[in-house]
Amino acid sequence: MSLRVRLVLLTVGAAFAGCAALVAVGYYINVMEVQEATRGRAAAISRRLELFVAEGSAYQTQESVDRLLASEAYSAAVVFSPSREIIAAAPVAADLGPTLTSWPDGDGELRKIELGGSEAVAVSVALVTGGKAWVVFDRTPYAVAESRMRLAWLGAGSSVILIALILAVVIGTAARKRLWDIRDTLRRLGEGDLDVRCTEGGPSEINEVAVSVNQMAEKMGSVVRELGNERTALEQQVSGRTRELEQANRLLMDIANRDALTGLANRRRLEMELERNISFSKRTGQPLAVIMMDLDKFKICNDTAGHLVGDNILRAVASTLRSRVRVTDLVVRWGGDEFCILVPATQPQGAIAAAESLVDAVKEATTAIALPEPLEPPTASAGVACFPEDGEDPHTLILNADAALYQVKATGRGRVLRYSPTFSKD
Repeated sequence: MSLRVRLVLLTVGAAFAGCAALVAVGYYINVMEVQEATRGRAAAISRRLELFVAEGSAYQTQESVDRLLASEAYSAAVVFSPSREIIAAAPVAADLGPTLTSWPDGDGELRKIELGGSEAVAVSVALVTGGKAWVVFDRTPYAVAESRMRLAWLGAGSSVILIALILAVVIGTAARKRLWDIRDTLRRLGEGDLDVRCTEGGPSEINEVAVSVNQMAEKMGSVVRELGNERTALEQQVSGRTRELEQANRLLMDIANRDALTGLANRRRLEMELERNISFSKRTGQPLAVIMMDLDKFKICNDTAGHLVGDNILRAVASTLRSRVRVTDLVVRWGGDEFCILVPATQPQGAIAAAESLVDAVKEATTAIALPEPLEPPTASAGVACFPEDGEDPHTLILNADAALYQVKATGRGRVLRYSPTFSKD
């Protein structure tokens, strides 16, 4: 059962109970008023009868009673002496004498009797002379007065109930609307809309609920904003730490993949790049070459002039190689005075020409270095291996390029040779 229906039933029930009590009380009061009015009328008649009885004969008394009843339009009247003898009686009530005589004494007593086939009301009146009179009234006016009184009170009660019903419907509708507003506000809060608020006002109890909901929404919004700020700060902090870690990782990777003396890539870097480039060449069909280079007579210079001079020579050669290759090429210090150059997307003849150019450039660079006499500047020898003719995997290409290099050094230094299956790999 909805709140609106419950409110209507409760209000109407309370109004009905109140009206029923009001009607009952009003009916009782009005009945008492009618009865008192009847007693008053009976007393007035009895006083006039008493005068007639005191001043006249029985005949005169009877005549007075008849005349009085005719003028007053009452049904009957019976006058008794103190010894309960009938002094006078209306003709219509002559038969009532014995009955009325047997009734106990009393003043203002009301009794319902049958008179001429219809209901009547008998009212007892004590006379000053010591006697007693009974005045009988037609019941019809009395009943009509009661009926009108009941209808009046029932009409008033019905009006009150109708008004209560209308008020209950109006109040119930307003209360339901306010409660629906609170329900919708709570639903939207649950969905994450923290800016929604209840409409305040109306009945105090419901308004207190609306105010409490709004206070809760404000608190929730404040907490969510604080959590959002903390989350943002935490995300910024995590982002900063992540960048720092990434930078540190890049630095570590660079350190791990770079030669400390010359700043060139090291063997580990070459192995990764060569693997990646071979996979690319296999997919695309592009050529690839590896140049292995060694400095001639470097050990003599290093042992004679010292390691500092040897290091300067290596740094000068590294700088020269780095400046003479393409952006896509990779220069690597293989170890000691050996260097390796990865030359992607290059045909064999182009790789050989590149190697010869690098050998000449190294010679120029080392010649510019001042060496103590009788030392001569070291030169460079190079061996070339091409993918896929001279090898289809990193190990084979490097091994065959190294075999070509050793063939150069064994047959005269300062030149470039491409790998041939006839070269010894020992």
